[in-house]
Amino acid sequence: MYDVVVLGSGPAGYVSAIRASQLGLKTACIEQEQNEKGKPVLGGTCLNVGCIPSKALLDSSHRYHDAKENLKAHGIGISKVDLDIA
Repeated sequence: MYDVVVLGSGPAGYVSAIRASQLGLKTACIEQEQNEKGKPVLGGTCLNVGCIPSKALLDSSHRYHDAKENLKAHGIGISKVDLDIA
C-alpha cells in the first residue's frame, strides 16, 4: 500500500513524487505513455514532444515514417503522405 500515488510523470508529477518520497512517504508514480519498446516515458508531453522544437520535429518525423512505411503491415494503405514542417 502506498501513502501517495501520483498520476503522470510530467513536470508536476515527477517533482511531486520525488518530494513525497523525500518526506518519507511510500510513493508510486504512474505513467501511461510508453516508448516503442514498451517502457514508460517520463517527463510528460512538454519534455518529450511538445515544448522543445527539436523534439516536436523528431516526433513528426517518426509519425511520417510510420504513416509511409509501417502502417502497411496493419493493412492500412496510404497513397500520398505529405510533410510540411514550415
